[in-house]
Formats: sequence, C-alpha cells, structure tokens
Amino acid sequence: MISYDDTIAAIATPPGRGAIGIVRVSGSAALAIVDSIFVSRRGKSLADRKTHTLTFGKIKNDAITIDEVLIGLMLGSSSFSGEDTVEIYCHGGNVILQQVLNLIVQYGARLAEPGEFTRRAFVNGKIDLTQAEAVSDLINAPTELARRAAVSQLEGKLCVPLNEIRETLIDILSELEAEIDFPDDVDDSSNERQLLIIKLNQISGKIKFLLKNADTGRILHDGFQIAIAGKPNAGKSSLLNRLASEERALVTDIPGTTRDTLEVDVNIEGFPVRFIDTAGLRSAKGKVEQHGIDRAMKTIDASDMVIWVSDISKKPLTKKPVLPKEIKDKSKIIWVWNKCDLPCKPTKTFIEELSELCHSIYICALTGDGISDLHNLIAGKLNKKKIVAEDDVVLMRTRHINLLEKVSHLIQDSLKLLNSNTLIELIVMDVRDSLKAIGELTGDITTEDLLDKIFSDFCIGK
Repeated sequence: MISYDDTIAAIATPPGRGAIGIVRVSGSAALAIVDSIFVSRRGKSLADRKTHTLTFGKIKNDAITIDEVLIGLMLGSSSFSGEDTVEIYCHGGNVILQQVLNLIVQYGARLAEPGEFTRRAFVNGKIDLTQAEAVSDLINAPTELARRAAVSQLEGKLCVPLNEIRETLIDILSELEAEIDFPDDVDDSSNERQLLIIKLNQISGKIKFLLKNADTGRILHDGFQIAIAGKPNAGKSSLLNRLASEERALVTDIPGTTRDTLEVDVNIEGFPVRFIDTAGLRSAKGKVEQHGIDRAMKTIDASDMVIWVSDISKKPLTKKPVLPKEIKDKSKIIWVWNKCDLPCKPTKTFIEELSELCHSIYICALTGDGISDLHNLIAGKLNKKKIVAEDDVVLMRTRHINLLEKVSHLIQDSLKLLNSNTLIELIVMDVRDSLKAIGELTGDITTEDLLDKIFSDFCIGK
C-alpha cells in the first residue's frame, strides 16, 4: 500500500537528450532534501525562499558539481499535489537527471509510483477522480478533439454536474428516510412523491445529457477501429500503405502474404483512426495461415467499420451481389472496388445492386486514385459523432459510462416504484446505490485497488 507520508521523487520529463530535464520532489521533507544537495549562487537556503519562486545554483555531491540548475518552489496547498513540491530544472541529459534523482533518494526520498503526484493531488482534495483521470487523458490525447475533451474534464465540467446529481440524490434520500422514520409528520404523501418524481426526472435528464456523447468519447479515448478485410490478393496491404502514406505492409502478388494483423494510426477530422490490415479470408493452407484468419475474424467483429476490399478485375463468384458472411453487422461495411486501372469484370447491374446494399467506392491502391473519396466517406461518418458544442461534456472512459448507465437504470427503477406506490424502503435502496455509483465516479467512495488500477496507466513523473 502506498504511503502518503513519504517524500517522493521522479524524473518528470521523457527519456532522451534535451535542452531541459526536470526532477520533481514532493512531500513534507522536499525542501530539506533538496537543500542538502543544492548551493544557491547567493548562498541562501531554499527554506528562506517564498513559494512560486525560481532560484539559480548548483546541485553538488559533496565537492563535485553535478549540474547548474534552476529550482522552482511550489509550497503547501498552492502546489499541484497539495504539499511542498520542488522542481529541479537541469540540462536534459539522462546521466545528469539520474545522478540528481539518485542523490535525492540518497538523502531520504523514495522513487514515486506511476501517477503518484496526481494521486496525491486527489488524496489532498485538490482535484476529484474524474479530473485526475483527465490529466492522463490530456497527456495521451492523440488529436485536438481529444485534447479539448480532456481539458474540459480537467477544468471540472464533468464533476460539476456529477456533484449536482449527488446533492439532489442526498435530498431525495433524506426525504425518503424522513417519511420512513416520521410517517405521521408527512402532510400529503402523494404530493411528496410527486416532488420526488420531478427530482428523479431531473437527474435522469442530466445523465442523458452526459451520456449523449459517450460514443464520441469512446472513439476519442480508444480510437475508431477500421478493419481492412477481403479475399487474398485483393490489395488490402496496398490500401493500408496508401492510407498510412508509407510502406508499412509487405506487398506481393502471392495470395496469403499477410498472416497477422498490422495496424496504422491516422488522424481523420480530429479523430484517432486505427486501420488494421487483416489476413485474406479463404480456406487456410496450414496452421499459421489459420491463426491469421482466426485473428482477422476477431478483429472484424471488434471493429467499428470494415473496409471490404474486392478485386474489380475478377469475376464475382455469385450472380447476385451478396455481402460477406464473415461480417455479422452488415451496416459496418464499406465495399471498396480495388484495381480500377484494370478491366472491370462485374456487370454494371451487379455493381448497382451492390451499391444498394452498402456504400461502395472505386479505388486503385497502386496509383492512389479514389483514396480521397474513401477518406471523405470515412470522415463523413466520423463527423456525425463530432462534439456538437464547445461546452459539451464528453465521457472518454468506459468506467464513467458504465457507472452513469448504472445510475440511469437505478433512477428508472426508482421512478417505476414510486409510480406503483411500492414500499419506500425499496426505493431507498436504489437511491443509495445511485449515490454510491456517483461517489465511485468522483472518488468520494473509492478503494486503494481502484486507485492503483487508475493511476497505474500514468507516467512515473506525473
């Protein structure tokens, strides 16, 4: 279990050489520890300096100078973590940073766990759990839309409505418990129940508002996954290379070259999109190819969209167009006619009838013809999921979505029970469970195991 009484330290900048590297120290002994290895140019102790000041000097190991540095002080509740924090701005070399960190540990600090600085900010009441998670989402934001959503959450635009829901639930619970404990004091129970119904409907409306962009948030956080599928030698790998604007996949005229999935991340209209090239679907010739086909099928099932690549220079196997049986959800399909520089074998009627079943695009992955049309079709589908308003809250974590959906179901159950004049005790149970779920969201109710899981995804120095 993590101790919050220790003074912790970590390198807060990425590995590698750079102009500046930062070592961060936080805790009650942070000032004293850094003072033990720091000599300011003016000879003054850091303990004599005010918060939010910079001091120039040297980090020394006895008589040996390690580096010339700037020291930044953020003291007490005015710091991010809510406790004394010292940042050492060194020259950005791995050897320098590691020596400075080793000295700090030698003088009494311990190495920070992943995300422990942010975790302390949460424990010390500087931020709630949704804001702590937003820190990680902001650092890892792959696109501008994801960055905006993370900043909005970091600024408290999610915790504000959650706290409003929490306060309303507390009011409802107190009224219900008063009716149980003091039934004779309730003048008009029917009127009282009508007011409770109004409050529960208000909560339901707020939750629906928060959940309306859940699909957008999931895409911003996890990415929009598009599988590139089809029969062997249809040009799937060539298409992947074209979409990636570089040679990522091996391309040959030998069917079955792709034996495993290959992924490429692309930014389309502000959304992170992951294209996944899959093995050609046919009767496998050997165990290795069969494993590749099995993995392709799993990828297709898990994807938000499937680009089915078909060779237009080959005659269709059926007289009537049929959508691929390998794809369960036919609405996910974009049919791509590839190799359009070659003679077209399907009849005009066949192509027209297929277009009625799904979107179809003509391309030549070899020359790039039609790729912009495919890009625009994908962008159009993604644009329907874009954030409608600047102030909209976008839930980017499955944990948030699942807990809010749970509260929504509990509220609906409570409304049904109220309308059917059921025992108040049953409604109280649902309201208490709703309060607990909101508490788990904001961090008012939590466990060390949950915190360990959330903060394990953070980098060490944050």
